[in-house]
Amino acid sequence: MSDGTVLRADLYLPERLPAPTLVSRTPYLKGLVPGLMAALNPMRAVQQGFAVLVQDVRGRGASAGEFDPFVNEAADGADTLRWVARQPWCDGKLGMFGSSYMGATQLQAAAERPSGLGAICPIQAVSDYYDGRSFRGGAFELGGMASIALWNLAAGTLLRSGLGGKTLRQRFAEARAALSDLSGFLKATPSDSLRQTVLGELAPFLFTWWENDQADALYWEPLRIEDRYEAIDTPALHITSWFDQFHVGTLRNYEGLRARAATEAARAAQTLVVGPWGHYPPKSTLLGSVRVGELDLGLGAFLDMEALQLAWFKRWLQPDAATAPGKRVRLYVMGRNEWRDEDDWPLARAKEVPLYLASPDGSHGELTWQRAEAQIDARFTFDPQRPVPTRGGAHMVLEAAYPHGPVEQREVENRPDVLVFRTQPLVEEVEVTGWVRAELWVQSSAPATDFTVKLVDVWPDGSAYNVCDGIRRLRVGELNSGDWLHLAVEMGATSQVFLSGHCIGVQVSSSNFPRFDLASNTAAPPRLATTRDVAHQRVGIGGVRASRVMLPLVPVSKEFT
Repeated sequence: MSDGTVLRADLYLPERLPAPTLVSRTPYLKGLVPGLMAALNPMRAVQQGFAVLVQDVRGRGASAGEFDPFVNEAADGADTLRWVARQPWCDGKLGMFGSSYMGATQLQAAAERPSGLGAICPIQAVSDYYDGRSFRGGAFELGGMASIALWNLAAGTLLRSGLGGKTLRQRFAEARAALSDLSGFLKATPSDSLRQTVLGELAPFLFTWWENDQADALYWEPLRIEDRYEAIDTPALHITSWFDQFHVGTLRNYEGLRARAATEAARAAQTLVVGPWGHYPPKSTLLGSVRVGELDLGLGAFLDMEALQLAWFKRWLQPDAATAPGKRVRLYVMGRNEWRDEDDWPLARAKEVPLYLASPDGSHGELTWQRAEAQIDARFTFDPQRPVPTRGGAHMVLEAAYPHGPVEQREVENRPDVLVFRTQPLVEEVEVTGWVRAELWVQSSAPATDFTVKLVDVWPDGSAYNVCDGIRRLRVGELNSGDWLHLAVEMGATSQVFLSGHCIGVQVSSSNFPRFDLASNTAAPPRLATTRDVAHQRVGIGGVRASRVMLPLVPVSKEFT
């Protein structure tokens, strides 16, 4: 690297040299499956005529230096690509691939404009390391960040820092024990108590993220990809999933580069694929179908991700072998369970339509397309000692204990601290494709608190499955005792057809744990609070305080590709 640090990599070479070269930079150890083949098997790429270089990032695996997540990846990525371009086995044409952290390293390197970088394929890549990764709506993604730290990153940390007199098996057993009771483990407060556990030892960087709990913190600014779109001139195939925690960032990257990339050619060369999976798209259909959460989506939900990427890299790095490009965007439309090609994202024909909360008695109620004239409020009590449990969703909490994707919701909806609203059974299909948000009028007895909203597909038999959700943390100063506050809760994006006979449902509450850290309902930030108080919450319904969910409705077409 430019500062003299040596980073090490594994190199896979095809028979014919020089060759276009694909680079992946990983913190998950270059010789192991999480770091190597989560997105693309190097041997399959070699068989297609590519050279492949898989590198341990600074401070991980065989590479020297100190690991500081994301901080060095722009400079180190650009240095690596310049080095590769000079090697006799490289023909000067470069591409980058990888998922999650490895997706982020691609965009950071691309923003440095290294010569020869002809295409990237960032899968599940964030756009802002604060919002859409570490935080959502101001709340910390505690469960996901802790799960990544204790599982995905633990091996690299242990191998670098030593085992403290214990075997590797013993150290992993400690991490597994914490993960097996993640909800109880993460209830520790204040956060200093968590620092004294295996979490503090294996993932000290998690506490750096947690402590920098403001979007404008100096820590996040140099890492924000959204601020550097104008510097990127590279064609990109963006891939994400409706139920991935990072899908917000991937969609923002696509939108931002379509609008602001360095050249018109680069803006035109952005492509997007969104599937119905979680963070890890399925690698095969050996089990006969694609199961997401508790729903079986069938064989149609599977995509050969390696073939998709190799076709992309052939198009830009092996133009003689390239196939003709298709449409710019491909989406999986849930409910219909069909892939559909589109001209762009968001869909130009989608129209934002409000769906209003309605309640005759201030408790559970209906959803209506017309605002009620009568003005009332729905009420519930939020006790952070008894939080609403995480049930499905676009998260990265340990999947064995907290499944990702659509999960049956009746257990949650039977709680007294969850407000439930539903439409009447639909006479016609309703398609929701795009960004979803809620606009709530709220009041709280607490000086600071949280509000959560979840969109739900209710089946004719009464079963209910989550579609998308969000949270909004209200800090001290935003709430005044007795005053009503109008707030927006961003709920991510989806493509969901609510079928005839189904109902559209909405849940409103104040917690989703252990995915998000718990509001203390006190003036102290959640990570510093020594107590957690009960909050009495009110949600406005009808009249001038009409809470609603804004849905991007698309005219339902019978022609699906």
